[in-house]
Amino acid sequence: MPPVVADAPNMVWAIDFRFDSTIHGKAIKIASMLDEHTRLSVLNVVERSITGERVVDGLAKAFAAAGGPPKVLRMDNGPEFISQALQQFCDSKTGMVYIPPGTPWNNGYIESFNNRLRKECLNPRR
Repeated sequence: MPPVVADAPNMVWAIDFRFDSTIHGKAIKIASMLDEHTRLSVLNVVERSITGERVVDGLAKAFAAAGGPPKVLRMDNGPEFISQALQQFCDSKTGMVYIPPGTPWNNGYIESFNNRLRKECLNPRR
């Protein structure tokens, strides 16, 4: 499949997870998604655990807020993204593009967003 280029809004939305912990040391998981063309953040879910079903719930809300789904979702091969729930949800709504394992640079926009999220919002102030 040729690379999908985000040459207009709602063409490609990139999604990924970031792991962190609270000030009390409890693990949290953050699901972030952005439009690769506009760089607009379209989803942020923060929970202790995020299942494929929870991803589907977040996507449904993001699609509704945006007036419809993007042409494709770009993601890695994490268990939430290869789940049956997500496959069934996306089947008739949007395409799914998986980056090759071990190549986070192929999902660079969301990786950059997650790094900025960490630096600006999650790192403790010193």
